[in-house]
Amino acid sequence: MGRRKSKVTVQDIAQKANISTATVSRAFNGTGIVKPETYQLIMETAKELGYVFKPFKAPLEAPPPAENQKKNSRKLILVHVTMMSNPFYSEIIKGIESSAKNNNFEFLLYSEEITPATVDSFLELVSALGISGLITLYLSSVSLLQKITEFIPVVQCCECTENPYASSVGINDYAATQCAMDYFLSMGKNRIGFINGPLSYKYSQARLKAFRSIMQTYNIDIPAHWIIQLPDLNYDMAFSSIVKVLSMPDAPDCFFAVSDVLAAAAIRAAQYYALRVPEDILVIGFDNTIVSQLTTPSITTISQPQFQLGFLAGELMFEKISNPLSEVKHMKLNTELIIRESTSSTI
Repeated sequence: MGRRKSKVTVQDIAQKANISTATVSRAFNGTGIVKPETYQLIMETAKELGYVFKPFKAPLEAPPPAENQKKNSRKLILVHVTMMSNPFYSEIIKGIESSAKNNNFEFLLYSEEITPATVDSFLELVSALGISGLITLYLSSVSLLQKITEFIPVVQCCECTENPYASSVGINDYAATQCAMDYFLSMGKNRIGFINGPLSYKYSQARLKAFRSIMQTYNIDIPAHWIIQLPDLNYDMAFSSIVKVLSMPDAPDCFFAVSDVLAAAAIRAAQYYALRVPEDILVIGFDNTIVSQLTTPSITTISQPQFQLGFLAGELMFEKISNPLSEVKHMKLNTELIIRESTSSTI
């Protein structure tokens, strides 16, 4: 196992090299992936501090992009999306695809959840496939992002947190929610129900927080049962929950839903009670997916620039691949309220 000249610890080496203790341990023990340049830095720092050892075995290495490309003519990135069935992601993926083609890259979709327990297996897959970068549409913890970006660059798209490790591109959920609320109020409506998706998604947290804040600002009291919190973006589940709310004597006269699928469920629930949309009840959705145009009546919705979100995520990724020292960037794109039949009988 080797010997130490002095009482130098793994933590001392990690602090001196400004990398994580776990990475130093992986380099010493050969139990995980370590970038060649990181491995060299660890060895040099250990030698400088007087830590002498003999590794158990050669560490697994993530080859630099240039070496990857020599071994594999395909230049690949991974796109991490866990809800393949959600129509919202289709245009985002088209945007990523367009950017990838412009930069002579291909991409693979990856749907497994990346957790602290599975990240090492994920990184071994990254090494085996020669992956150059990861675009994630799924919210990851900052500590997990830090670990992954030790091996490949990461760009967060839509579901993101601002941090010093991974660039991000998303929207301003507060401003989007404010736009919907202002529209309801301009129509003389203040009995507003809120239909929310799983709180595991940051957009659900952000839009709920914005809704409550805006209602408080306008001194509008919202009964707790007007906020419908769903464990999944499920149409049938949403329909049942909204029917229950509409059966009460103090039911809302409008609904703001965090997705078009949930807004479509609200329209069906209103029709179940022979309520006319928009004459008796108004509905606003979110995302401007194809669902918003196919529903009868069509859905007024907050339009996210899905294609642009995906394309910009791709451009941020390829900028980082071509220049690893480029700065981490966090960008917000504007949304737009698209007026359709669910709030206006004149369309």
